[in-house]
Amino acid sequence: MQKSSKRLRRFHTLLLALCIGNASAAAVESIHVPTAGISSAAVALVAHLFKPAGPGPHPAVLMMHGCGGAYNSQGELSARHQMWGEILASHGYIALMLDSFSARNSKEICRVKFDERKVKESDGVGDAYAALAWLRQRSDVDPSRIGILGWSYDGGVTLATISHQPEHGKGFSAAISFYPGCSARNRHADRFHPYAPLLVLMGEADDWTPAAPCKALTDTVAGRNEPMRIVLYPDSYHDFDNPSLTTKRVRKDVPNGVHPGQGVTVAPNAQAREDAKRRVLAFLGEVWK
Repeated sequence: MQKSSKRLRRFHTLLLALCIGNASAAAVESIHVPTAGISSAAVALVAHLFKPAGPGPHPAVLMMHGCGGAYNSQGELSARHQMWGEILASHGYIALMLDSFSARNSKEICRVKFDERKVKESDGVGDAYAALAWLRQRSDVDPSRIGILGWSYDGGVTLATISHQPEHGKGFSAAISFYPGCSARNRHADRFHPYAPLLVLMGEADDWTPAAPCKALTDTVAGRNEPMRIVLYPDSYHDFDNPSLTTKRVRKDVPNGVHPGQGVTVAPNAQAREDAKRRVLAFLGEVWK
């Protein structure tokens, strides 16, 4: 009986992994998001809309890329963003992948020192709220259930966004941040107050955006009974959820990180990636139950 029970649990776990990992391709539409007087961009923002089946209204997730931008070297939507867009759409969410760089004539800023970057975190916050306004006016979106999900650079934008209410209307009702930079925010933890449930996921071995400041920030925020939690993956580095990565490597072209000038490590971790998929879906389901 015990062996049968274990086999059944393993079968259910495998079935869930197959459902998540083999999500059917969602319809993707390239669109333009108006700045609505909110974003600092001079022209409308390019975005890619993943739509689930059915008329809705659906909950929605705004996805924001990292410092490498939204696209791969061939100019196509990167594998990571494509994967997450399809996963979210296959589970009933509208997913909007926002491109913050094209409207500012930039492709990537990973190789630019922090103090030399022309695209600032505040620009991303404005972009996020412009996209939120656009999503709210769609008839197929539930305006009370719109979340934000960002990676690395835009993981930091996500933290900034979720701690600053918009000037007009309500903000996001959930936030997910993959391996954000938390060092500066942790030094001023008394000023960081997420207004909606926030989930942070990152690798313990990350030497680009270190985990320790994010863990300390989470402990402080959660200690005030504010809605922030963190998941740390052992032996995992930056970009652990990126399905296009096949091997661990050091990027010497990145001037920032824990050891400026010495490069940063990126590496895949398939187990952590699959766990992150389950946790993101479970988190959204819990927040929007």
